[in-house]
Amino acid sequence: MVKLTTQAGGVSIGRGVATLAGLATVMVLSRILSRQDYGTYRQVWLVFFTLAPVLELGIPPSVSFFGPQLPRESRKTYLAQNGLTLVVTGVLLALGLLSFASPIARLFRNPELVYALRAFAIYPTFTLSFDLVENALVSLGRAGTSGMITAAGALLQSAVILVAFTSGASLPQVFLYLSLWALLRWIVSLATLLHIYRDLPIRWSARELRAQLAFALPMGAATMVGLLARQTDKIIISSHFSPDHFAIYSNGAYEIPLVNILAMSVTAVLVPAIVRARAGGQEDEVRRLWHGSARRVATVFFPAFCFLFVAAVPFMVVLFSREYAASAAPFRVLLFLFPLRIVFHSAFLRALGRTGPIFYSSAGAFVIAVALSLLLVQVRPLGLLGPAIGTVVASYWATVYTIRVTTRTLGWSWKAYFPWRTLAAIMGVSIVAAAPTALVGWLARGSGALTQLAAMGAVYAAVYLTLGEVTGAARPREWRQVLEDVIKQR
Repeated sequence: MVKLTTQAGGVSIGRGVATLAGLATVMVLSRILSRQDYGTYRQVWLVFFTLAPVLELGIPPSVSFFGPQLPRESRKTYLAQNGLTLVVTGVLLALGLLSFASPIARLFRNPELVYALRAFAIYPTFTLSFDLVENALVSLGRAGTSGMITAAGALLQSAVILVAFTSGASLPQVFLYLSLWALLRWIVSLATLLHIYRDLPIRWSARELRAQLAFALPMGAATMVGLLARQTDKIIISSHFSPDHFAIYSNGAYEIPLVNILAMSVTAVLVPAIVRARAGGQEDEVRRLWHGSARRVATVFFPAFCFLFVAAVPFMVVLFSREYAASAAPFRVLLFLFPLRIVFHSAFLRALGRTGPIFYSSAGAFVIAVALSLLLVQVRPLGLLGPAIGTVVASYWATVYTIRVTTRTLGWSWKAYFPWRTLAAIMGVSIVAAAPTALVGWLARGSGALTQLAAMGAVYAAVYLTLGEVTGAARPREWRQVLEDVIKQR
């Protein structure tokens, strides 16, 4: 079977471009907007990314399960029915933003948020159904097309935002432009899918839609509470602190591009591969696929985690300017999520057809995150760090629960779930390499942030690659192969 990271090439490129485009956008906005305006801008996206999964109903990720099993003649109907469902739920979200903009603004202690949310309201109508496109194309063997649409869409969206702001547009005007852009993107993606299946008719089937939703809704509920758990820290920060403070926290909580570029891309093709292996009774292949993806991603994530932890301050300054140096504190706390993300544990359960436990793990994580975050935010010495700690603890609990359910479903032992010794060796080399890197950072603290970061990166890479080769724990050729597989699809 072709390597999963190689199969993920098209998805990786698309998501990589999208993530880097988003990062470039916030890097520029951090420098050209006041902290108040930047905080308001990030709060609009916080509201969207909190509410959107509720109304996606679990449909986009469920495509990874249904897509590989559908006969070709049913695919156009499947996509049409689910796409229309998402358009309807997108309209509901838009109406909700228009109706509840004022209460949300009061919750976040930010009157300026009202006008921005109302201008943004049209955006969800055409975005929820667009989110179906990537999963659909990948599961139906069109990873290259999926990557191109994702990349082009992200670049154009960033261009809309930056051109509008640099031209002097207000926040509400920028979000209105984004809404119009979402309509154009939706039309293009719809035309792409219709072209691919232009020879097939649409046969509406309420029975099939009910069956699909019966599978997707538990996943949607799990996604909803899971995302609420991950967004709890930001919501609590917004409701307890000013938009200025939220601006600092939101930069510290920014997702590192590696997460989207590698882990999510591998997962996009891992789920259909496991579904096929299970259907063929190839249990050894299931384990090989799972262990291989974990080891490969860990080869990149573990050293990234250790390096970024010791280089957090210059990293934040380089990305967002000296004004956001304080973002390094929450950034360091949230970095502890990195080791969990060498695989998406819930994706394994999804591939096994077990969506119920995904909901329970997410619900438990949500309860823990809310309780801890509300408690720790009151602890004065912690300040902005309290909700971040709550999020990390909740995520570790959810991971342990998910592993427990997965091992019982497959009849595996905990030892069989991961190649634990291999992962421990990779982490050991990563930690050792961090010590001289921290020393170099301290010695170079008087230089510019970019110079300091470059010096620390050079030392870390040299020590990590040398130790990895000498010990055999993380050989440089495998690290190079991971990066090559991400950018190249053979």
